[in-house]
Order: sequence, then C-alpha cells, then structure tokens
Amino acid sequence: MTTPTHIVQLNGFARSPLVDVARPYEDQIRFSVRRMDGAKLWAYSLWRAPDGADLLAEIPFSEEYIQCAGDAEGVTVEVRVVDEAGTAHQYTVGKPTGGSESEPTETIRWDEGRHSTKVHPHEVFTLDEAADLFVACYRDNHVPADHTLREI
Repeated sequence: MTTPTHIVQLNGFARSPLVDVARPYEDQIRFSVRRMDGAKLWAYSLWRAPDGADLLAEIPFSEEYIQCAGDAEGVTVEVRVVDEAGTAHQYTVGKPTGGSESEPTETIRWDEGRHSTKVHPHEVFTLDEAADLFVACYRDNHVPADHTLREI
C-alpha cells in the first residue's frame, strides 16, 4: 500500500482516504463509480488531500472536488474549483459533443428518487464515462479540456 493522496466521500457523508489495498487507485475509483445503483450508492466524490496531510488522524474536506450522483441509467458529474481570486465555482460537466439546448431536459435521480436534477442531454454520463472523468481528475486534478463546463 502506498501513501494515500486523495479522499473519497460516499453518499455525501462517509469520507475516507482512497486506498490501494484491494486494487490500484485508478481501478478502485472505477470499481466504486461503477457500483452506483441509485439506492445503496448514489453519490461519489473525490478530492486531493492537502500535501503532507495525515489521513489517519483527520479526513480534511476541500473546496475543490469532482462529484457525481445517479445510477446506471445516468449520472450527473460536477466539479468545484477555486479561481485565483479565491472564489469557488461549481460546474456541471458535459461531454465534448455538447449541444446548445437552452434549458436542461434530462432528469437524473438518486437516493432512491428522493433527489433529482435537470441537465442537458450531453451532461448525462454512463457509469463508465463518469469513472473515466474521475480517473482523469485523479491523475491531472482537472476535467479534460475537451469537456464543457456549465456554471451552476
């Protein structure tokens, strides 16, 4: 096992270090995102731990992260970034083939349907596509540049 550098959060509350005990980090991310069923696991978040953080002593939160919610029918992916002025911005991520629809038309549900949001069709991701985005953020600390970001 190597020293964890990232933190995961499940369903908006259960936080822990991302560990590589059962499988390598990127495989663990893919495994977890692909398990989203909208009931037992309906939200997944990932962020980089501060340099030098002792994740055995404390699980720090971050102002910057990637998160998704939904199930095998579709998930919405969001990122939160802090700009150079220190202002946080939350974005819904879209596929590179994004459309120009004026209003979101697709509904993503999670937590056994208790929560939902509307997104554009190009902002609906499969679990595999969402897992790819999480791995990209794990590697590079940002969403690939060819994806769209819609501020919310």
